[in-house]
Amino acid sequence: MYFSQYDGVYFVEGMPSGATVIKGISTVLDGCFSNAQLKTLDDVKREMASQAKQYGCNAVVDFKYGQRSGGFWRCLFSLDDVCWKGEGKIARINPAELK
Repeated sequence: MYFSQYDGVYFVEGMPSGATVIKGISTVLDGCFSNAQLKTLDDVKREMASQAKQYGCNAVVDFKYGQRSGGFWRCLFSLDDVCWKGEGKIARINPAELK
């Protein structure tokens, strides 16, 4: 199971045993007010880590992410046609379970 850590929150691409899932979350960084092409995966993790901490959680499990085109209608109202997306479930985990 692959994991990384950002700002004290674990991002786990899977479901660690013993995880206490609180709720599902998703984040989309598009170009409505800024250029999303200049954003990185760290920007997605920063937003999601903030949400996890609001619930007293230390992890985002079943973490999935990617960069994609926003499509025709989004392009009409955005500065660019690319957006970053992240989704998963905020949870409390025992970091020892990740090793």
